[in-house]
Amino acid sequence: MSKTNKTTYKFKPFVFSQNEPASKEKPRARSGHRIVCDDKYLYSYGGYNPCIRDDDPELSNDEIWRESKPLFKELWRFNLTTRRWKLLPGRKSLPKELASTAVILRSNKLIIYGGTAEPFGESCNNRLYVCDLNDGSIIEPHVTGTLPDPQYGQALICHNSYLYTIGGTTGYDYTCDIHRIDLRTGLWESVYICTGRDPVEPGGRYRHELAYDGKLIYVLGGGTSSECFGFTEIPAFDLEKNCWLRLQTYGDLNNNPWIPHARRCHGCVQYVDQLTGDINVVISGGYTGPQVFNDVWRLNLGRLQWTCLKRFGTELPRPVYFHSAALTPAGQMYIFGGIVQNGSRGLRTQHVRSVWLVVPKLTEISWEAVNYYFKNLRTKSKDELTNLGIPLKFIQRLDIID
Repeated sequence: MSKTNKTTYKFKPFVFSQNEPASKEKPRARSGHRIVCDDKYLYSYGGYNPCIRDDDPELSNDEIWRESKPLFKELWRFNLTTRRWKLLPGRKSLPKELASTAVILRSNKLIIYGGTAEPFGESCNNRLYVCDLNDGSIIEPHVTGTLPDPQYGQALICHNSYLYTIGGTTGYDYTCDIHRIDLRTGLWESVYICTGRDPVEPGGRYRHELAYDGKLIYVLGGGTSSECFGFTEIPAFDLEKNCWLRLQTYGDLNNNPWIPHARRCHGCVQYVDQLTGDINVVISGGYTGPQVFNDVWRLNLGRLQWTCLKRFGTELPRPVYFHSAALTPAGQMYIFGGIVQNGSRGLRTQHVRSVWLVVPKLTEISWEAVNYYFKNLRTKSKDELTNLGIPLKFIQRLDIID
């Protein structure tokens, strides 16, 4: 493993590296945003930073910022190969509720739901938006049926043509209710409203995360303003039987603690192990209020077995919460932003960090090496890159300068 020019090229899994942006244009430090990844880009939506000064020279003439501050009415795109940020157009049409929104990537469309403006909870959202990631344009589809209450901090999962939303808060009340919308028809309907009639029903929460194995939706962590939920038992909703379950998990006997501490505002991704077929979930960071975490844990959904990845060399460089995490199709997890612990203070960050959760394919290793040693690939034409022997699928990851 080697380290050069602040960029670590580590081809073993479970090792974080920092991806220093190569362009001057980049997003400000933020928290409460959301990110998604495809094989070419990381996209960052919204966010919050109350610490930016009104006389900041780069923002003082930004009319949209002056109207939305301390929230970012922004959709950014980060090229994972060239490490260049680009602010996408269409900012004026974005909704004003830009903190603790729920987003999901589907067919190059960013589905946006919920969120809050500032002061938190006084203006929440229950409208659905679809953003075209090619040009940043956004539409609000026509919907019917029984809409969920306006909330923020909820979490989303897609199953067939349905988009499920679970939990969230108004800033005062917390739920773990389940609603869904048929993305083909725009029809909202309630799936399960927690009333206390079943003692298995989970407590209301926000800033939790979800995992999904094709049958069960797993609710991971989250909390309220005064408590956090743990991971010894995990609530899971059975889509076929329309009921809640409580699943006992098993700890990592090679680590102390055996099971991750309760938390909210953590990151979460899931992936399939191509060798075993197991579905794994990885959580990172988060906090309880008094305590902020930098640990990274993996949960095997088939065995409900936790593994602390610290013994594989993986932990976040600093404790962080209110960050966001996403996974590329190749299995590389990215984390952007959040609040890092600095002594007794919390400071927002704009760092991008990454880790391979799987052993990368040889083609991915080779592509990283080529870009490391040849810094000007994006300045060459497609014909020149083809003549160099670079496969088309990798050429398409570059933002070629015409």
